[in-house]
Amino acid sequence: MNLLTKPFVSLQLTGVTVRWLSKIRFLRQTPKSMTFRPIRKKIPGLTDDDYYYTPEGYVVFTAAYHLKRGYCCKSGCRHCPYGFKKKVE
Repeated sequence: MNLLTKPFVSLQLTGVTVRWLSKIRFLRQTPKSMTFRPIRKKIPGLTDDDYYYTPEGYVVFTAAYHLKRGYCCKSGCRHCPYGFKKKVE
């Protein structure tokens, strides 16, 4: 059975893919009943207390994770325990 004749069972798209598809008007042509859920994978080497997913599907590291890492990456992280704030231009 090739991919064209194989029945399609489920579809999981990341938030980035959903936004891209909406820009090319794909989502405007799909039924409203079709739901898209971000993929929430377990990150190897991290505990559940080290990160969480936003409703949009982005990974957010907790302050506990940043303290365990031991330094500031200066990326403007949401829960930076080192006090770094990224300048908005």
